[in-house]
Amino acid sequence: MGRACARGCAEGGLIVREVVPEVWRLFLARFWRTLLIVGLLLAPLELLVLLLDPGFDLGARWWAWVGLTSAVGLVLFPWVIGALIHDADGQDPTVVAAYRRTAGSLPDLAISGLVTTVGIVLGTLALVVPGLILLSRWALVVPLIVLDNASWREALSRSNELVRGRTWAVLGVYTMLTLIGAVVVAVPVVAGYLVIKGVLGAWIATLAIDTVGIAFYSFAPLVLYRRFTR
Repeated sequence: MGRACARGCAEGGLIVREVVPEVWRLFLARFWRTLLIVGLLLAPLELLVLLLDPGFDLGARWWAWVGLTSAVGLVLFPWVIGALIHDADGQDPTVVAAYRRTAGSLPDLAISGLVTTVGIVLGTLALVVPGLILLSRWALVVPLIVLDNASWREALSRSNELVRGRTWAVLGVYTMLTLIGAVVVAVPVVAGYLVIKGVLGAWIATLAIDTVGIAFYSFAPLVLYRRFTR
């Protein structure tokens, strides 16, 4: 029992030590490509979200804002992540092609995004730990959908199988990347909200958060997918 635990801890530590630097290298090597892919779809929509912000007005504008933000979060974010993973896997000649070639997976990406978001949120509200476990167990859903053409149900099941026994290692990877990401976006966020200010400043800060967050949460699943499916 003790030896098995020691082996598991050693493997988990190795996964974190190897995956986090590889994700960082991908981020640096593909930064401008990532910025183009993220910005192509999200830059105009994030600006529209900020311009539509109704504040405390609960009228028609508020409903339009809720609908747009929901669409961005539950449909477009999974598509951007899928396109970025597909592109990073070396299969797309252009930025537009990354979206075009993953368009057929959009229904599965959207449904999986909704299911995982609801599951993780409910698990986190319940006891926190279940939400973190689900976050780790479903980490490979998007690569399985866009690279293996799995349905959302198959991707959820397969991801759970692949990550089982490595749950805390995957969570460690995400924790480290979240901390690194917070440091990376600190300057543009401070510049946006405290120096530039207004809608333009908020837009710049939002795009910085989107780009770094989507990059890390796309490249990490891709690296883990390659490692766990060898």
